[in-house]
Amino acid sequence: MNARRQATLRRVVETFAPSDARFDRVTALATAAIDSVSPGRRADFERLLDLLELPMRAGDETRARTLRFFANSPVALLRSGFAALKRLVAYLSYAESDPALAPNPTWARIGYPGPRDDRGASDPRLPFAEAAQGERVVADVVVIGSGAGGGVAASAFARAGKRVVVLEAGGAYDADAITQRELAMSDLYLDAGLTSTKDLGITVLAGATLGGGTTVNWCTSFRLPDRVAAEWESESGIASLGSELAPHYAALTERLALAPVNVHNRNNRCILDGARALGLHADAMPRNAPADCGDGCGYCGFGCAYGKKRSTARAFLPDLTENGGAVYVCARAIAIELSGERATGVRVEQTLENGTIHFFTVAVETVVVAAGALRTPGLLARSGIRHPLLGQRLYLHPVSALMCRYEDEIDAFSGPMQSAYSDAFANLHGNYGAKIEAAPAHPGLSALVIPWESRAQHAEIMNGVRHVASLVAVVRDRDPGAIDLDDEAQIRYSVSPFDGEHLLAGLVGMADLAFAGGAVEIATLHATPIRIERDAWTPSRRAEFVERLERIGIASNRQPFFSAHQMGTACMGASPATSVVDPSGRVWGFDNLLVVDASLFPQSSGVNPMLTIMAMASRVAAQHGGAFTPAGTPKETVTAGPGR
Repeated sequence: MNARRQATLRRVVETFAPSDARFDRVTALATAAIDSVSPGRRADFERLLDLLELPMRAGDETRARTLRFFANSPVALLRSGFAALKRLVAYLSYAESDPALAPNPTWARIGYPGPRDDRGASDPRLPFAEAAQGERVVADVVVIGSGAGGGVAASAFARAGKRVVVLEAGGAYDADAITQRELAMSDLYLDAGLTSTKDLGITVLAGATLGGGTTVNWCTSFRLPDRVAAEWESESGIASLGSELAPHYAALTERLALAPVNVHNRNNRCILDGARALGLHADAMPRNAPADCGDGCGYCGFGCAYGKKRSTARAFLPDLTENGGAVYVCARAIAIELSGERATGVRVEQTLENGTIHFFTVAVETVVVAAGALRTPGLLARSGIRHPLLGQRLYLHPVSALMCRYEDEIDAFSGPMQSAYSDAFANLHGNYGAKIEAAPAHPGLSALVIPWESRAQHAEIMNGVRHVASLVAVVRDRDPGAIDLDDEAQIRYSVSPFDGEHLLAGLVGMADLAFAGGAVEIATLHATPIRIERDAWTPSRRAEFVERLERIGIASNRQPFFSAHQMGTACMGASPATSVVDPSGRVWGFDNLLVVDASLFPQSSGVNPMLTIMAMASRVAAQHGGAFTPAGTPKETVTAGPGR
């Protein structure tokens, strides 16, 4: 970024950020973040900064007025520009930290404790391999990706006696290396945590480290509902899919020791209390972490510093080393080598610990792709796979959120992150609707989502953030988008009117739950938020709230939406005319090229997809010579390896 744009960015930071933020550090981190994104996205940022150069040279009030105009503009591109800069600056203002510096000065003001000092978990490390320049590595199976699908498939083939090589594009971090700092998201998430739809209407979180999403997710472990499984069978033409998954779910449930928590934190109890008062459904959810996870938890969206989360790095990848396998981290699959109807190997770029880049090849009998629904399509396309549905049918489970203020302290950053849910609104139209869950809210994420009308207003809301519960409505989307197959991998997705109706219904349902459970005020995340106090929540005011939500609608960046679940871009089915992958997980037309991640999903799942990805991967591996997932407790001797 040139000096002129950096100066404009600095003025943007001074306008958005609270007065106690470290402006120099926020500006430096924002510059680095913009410089790290794809060329196309970086060009968008630079054009935006050029547009803002003159107004940002004016006084404080003119700057703020300009940004507020962008926020509420009828021009979608201006709203996108506001969203991009506001979210980045607000997040960094409250999330930036460095062990070598004094604590972030905003933390004391808002009452955030920062990383805990009671950690110290230490686990033996997975041995990692580094390839020599031009090396030809020979194995039986190569698995591209180490998340829910890749980790389970790699374990299955290794336990069947195969020599398995795993290629993970991200780095690896053991419990000792987990900092519990929000800035760790830049190391653990795709695009340094900056992934979004092309119009920035949906912020997308996707794990990009050893263990993938299983390392950074919130432990929720649902099975695919029977009603949705029946839909999948009809959509895909695979009549026995639901029954075939059942034994894999059972084995995974035992292997991961899935169980609800013993004690819900206050953030999750808001759902249970409200549902109980209204006589609506609510329950505890199964999780792939110990039932006695207590106050020490709450940070596992940045990796588990206690070595307790049963990620694939901890529960499955150790099987590789016992059977002569190898794990390569910071190793990006460039392309799959194809010969006729067979995949013969993978070309790889690996960044070594000293920063050197080596290129090497893995020659194998079977190639298993598990790069995730956002990267698997592009990898297949770069490798020469052609199919009209590749990259299409992208489902995101769009999420709306509501701020719910209580008189007592909620501390949504403390305790097991996600432990309760309500399906009271999950079947509004057939099997489509919104599942209500709670989201952990550390200060950076809170600042990112809280509407900004002025520096003082935003800081004042942050001052009371410890009293705010963060409820989210996770919508099972019917109408998909797509992802581009080039290196930019732009996500093209707009919430449809059908799915938008459920996002709005979720907001109303969360307001009902919150007020019934004791909230004193709710506020939406619109650029100009809708705030309602409990005493004003009358039937007429509720109807007015619904009408106002419908009038504002779901246009991009009128309010932020989110996604932590990406599915469906290389869908499975019974016919090559309607699917990319056959019923056994093979890419149509190839004998030994398999897909085992959420790309396979023929539709959205309607529930957090981790366990279903694992079950699908286990099913595919078993059909191609992999060992069935054994029952029994997960291995507790190994987590991940050193950070990169």
